[in-house]
Amino acid sequence: MTEIGEIALAMGLRPGSLVESGGDFLVLHALDAEGAAWILRQPRREWALKRMGPERALLDLVADRVPFPVPRWLPEHQDIAVYRALPGDRADEPSDEYFEDVARFLAALHTIGQEEAARTGVEMRLPGEIRSTIARKIHRARTELGLSAELWRYWQAWIDDDSTWPPRSVVAHADICPANTLVDNGRLSGVIDWTDSLFGDPAADFRRLVKQFGRLDELIEAYARHGSETWPGMQRHVEERIRMAPVDSGLYGIDSGQDRYVWSALERLAQLQPR
Repeated sequence: MTEIGEIALAMGLRPGSLVESGGDFLVLHALDAEGAAWILRQPRREWALKRMGPERALLDLVADRVPFPVPRWLPEHQDIAVYRALPGDRADEPSDEYFEDVARFLAALHTIGQEEAARTGVEMRLPGEIRSTIARKIHRARTELGLSAELWRYWQAWIDDDSTWPPRSVVAHADICPANTLVDNGRLSGVIDWTDSLFGDPAADFRRLVKQFGRLDELIEAYARHGSETWPGMQRHVEERIRMAPVDSGLYGIDSGQDRYVWSALERLAQLQPR
């Protein structure tokens, strides 16, 4: 019996399926006596364990500030996330209303201020640090992932273009995608897995969804309509963050010792060309 299985039994839950979540977590699905679903999520790596405290604090902060549910962890379990499952299923075939709901959710999330975010302990990146962090990643990609000279020059021009960079930092979930957004009858019903959350680049909340489904123009328009600030080069910035995905995953693979991410990144970068 795993530790999370023992916790589930001690809570009077009936353990169900146990799955790995990206290699970083063990996730146990369980049911209580009334048939309600529960989630128990245990970190498997040190970096994931270190993020548990900030993630918990951020969820407590945003829960009553966003228009759709987020997990509410039980406070008595500090190193394992235990929460009642949110309603809905993965958004694998999202409706038009789903994208409107996501834009509304992000507009609300991105209003949370710097001081409140800092108190949660999440990583803080101010606008200048967003640009310098990406510049360092591109430099590392040139030396560690064999980034081509053409892409190097292309992305250096992007880094030097002031118009494309966000004028503010925001609280970002940073992994908005079908697996982490739940839907019920076509509408957004919950947002889960806040492990990657930080105070930083607004584009972090658009890139994975847009990479899979497109609709960037629609999302930006709805995001602005729901009261959030955009900037003239926002579309180009999000597009380049999407194109940088092999750099992000390749460097993650190097830093975490997971070669499969590195080899995949090398293959994708070899096929990537400047626009």
